[in-house]
Amino acid sequence: MLDYMNQYKRNIKAMNKSGKGTPTPGEIWWVSNLDGIKDRPILVLNCASGTVTYRKCTSQASTFRQRDTIEDFYDAGLDKATYVDPEVRTIPRTRLVRKMGELSEYDREKFGL
Repeated sequence: MLDYMNQYKRNIKAMNKSGKGTPTPGEIWWVSNLDGIKDRPILVLNCASGTVTYRKCTSQASTFRQRDTIEDFYDAGLDKATYVDPEVRTIPRTRLVRKMGELSEYDREKFGL
């Protein structure tokens, strides 16, 4: 029951923070068909002239790649432990679907945002 309620709250939070507006550093946004593979969240690092600089989020821990962890994942609009890939990438702003949440102050300091 608790998982259902947390998912419900997260969905309400996501609906209240729609995809309108300009992403700011430290926000988590949902992207459709990222890398031609699947839909996933991203951590926004910067947004300028229609291009978003980001790091890809995943729920998979890695033994061969150093990934940072979002400690306060629920505050960021995520429903489970989330890791952030080290590679910095860019994508057109038009590919973003909706804002999911934003990093806590602790995580912002950790990621240097």
